[in-house]
Amino acid sequence: MKKTTFKGMIAAAALTLITFAGAFAQSSEDGHATRLGVALGIGVPTKSGGADIILAPDLRLQHDLSQRTSLTLTTGYYAPIGGGTNFGDGLIPLKAGAKFFFGDTYYFQPEVGVGFSTVKNGGNPFIYAPSLGYANNKWDIALRYEGFDYSPGSNGMVAVRLAYAFKRPAK
Repeated sequence: MKKTTFKGMIAAAALTLITFAGAFAQSSEDGHATRLGVALGIGVPTKSGGADIILAPDLRLQHDLSQRTSLTLTTGYYAPIGGGTNFGDGLIPLKAGAKFFFGDTYYFQPEVGVGFSTVKNGGNPFIYAPSLGYANNKWDIALRYEGFDYSPGSNGMVAVRLAYAFKRPAK
């Protein structure tokens, strides 16, 4: 991956984090909720010859723009179990996305970002992750495909994510 592309992705992630931090600091008088969610994901790689499963715990900050649209920022750790992957022993993702609700509880969520390998020369793949899910005030369950694009090739996983969301305390 070119250095300028990588720096641009880091700058975009930093700008998103600053925006979310500002949104979290706002009062909830406008009716837009901000919450932090903690999740456990379990994935199966799409290419053979690597890990048997991937454990994917994560933290997600979500800010509701409206009743049907939310912005998200997600990070966590992807741990391959039973073999290696393109990214070695682990990957720390940083993804920004949006949730688009249809109905009151079902949603489509595209995310994009970058992964940081936990091993030297493990690479920093571009990550894209479309999800379909169900969420209520506390629980969120989703099925997603997560793609990892490396310069020599790509890989991915199909995963299930179960999350619990903590609402921001009232002032």
